Amino acid sequence: MSSIRGKDTGIEKLLRKEIHAAGLHYQTNSSKAFGHPDLLFASTRVAVFCDSEFWHGYHYEEAIEKVHTHRLFWEAKIQRNIARDQEVNARLKEEGYLVLRYWGKDIEARPKEIAEEIITIVKRRLWMVERSKTLKEFTTLAYIDRGDAYLLLHRTKKKNDENEGKWIGVGGHLEENESPVAAMKREILEETGLLVEGYRYLGQVDFLYGHKKAERMYLYVVDSFSGEVGECDEGDLAWIAKDSFLKMPMWEGDLLFIPYLTKETASPLHLQLFYDETGQLVDFIGPFFPKKKKPRKNHTKKQEKYTRKVHSRP
Repeated sequence: MSSIRGKDTGIEKLLRKEIHAAGLHYQTNSSKAFGHPDLLFASTRVAVFCDSEFWHGYHYEEAIEKVHTHRLFWEAKIQRNIARDQEVNARLKEEGYLVLRYWGKDIEARPKEIAEEIITIVKRRLWMVERSKTLKEFTTLAYIDRGDAYLLLHRTKKKNDENEGKWIGVGGHLEENESPVAAMKREILEETGLLVEGYRYLGQVDFLYGHKKAERMYLYVVDSFSGEVGECDEGDLAWIAKDSFLKMPMWEGDLLFIPYLTKETASPLHLQLFYDETGQLVDFIGPFFPKKKKPRKNHTKKQEKYTRKVHSRP
């Protein structure tokens, strides 16, 4: 058993060969993602695992019956592996990764087909990442929370509205030289008549609709406000109880960030949504929470030295 590899297995190398030929870059057994994926596409948050049948419990009940030596030992070990795989899947999903697992027998039987599936997903996500770097349209979206319900806007009045029929938060486009916070407060006042007094920044969502329309939405939860709700020329405003909130017709991608409306997070979330021209969600990256980059030590020391030198001049 000591000769059995935990990494760089034959099935891994077979899959790598096909993907490498497509010119895609990946990391192997990377510690940057929980569970050390066999192939990690970090920028697109795709984690690939190549699982051998015996060790990872393929048809476990049938397979274990064929083990006659040290059966109790192998039962416990394989069950731990199965539980570990489930833990890894759940943890990576929480961190915004797409987890792809393939059985060794399938990789050996159709390596090109499986590699092409991975390549298609990664290339589409690479396009999403690059598209998000060129955004020129910016909006805000806020969920106003009164404790037992959220104020939602049922989009029913605006012509040629891509949001027609859906229930969404309140928001709109940033005006020239306007900050997201200022835009959020202005839009809420204009659309609802409410004056924002307290809010929490949730994060940003890049909304890619087809290959033409793209915008970045800055998300907020407003938990303190004053005034009375008025009429809106874009739809009907209504307080929707939190226990029936998710039953309302809304964008499928909204369901990915809505759970965080009531959660405190260490950093703002990032989420990228890609819809086709019919409004169907094709793919998404996240939600994930980028860690703040620490300043380089050498850079900091040089900056301090330069600052001292400048301030010491007469």
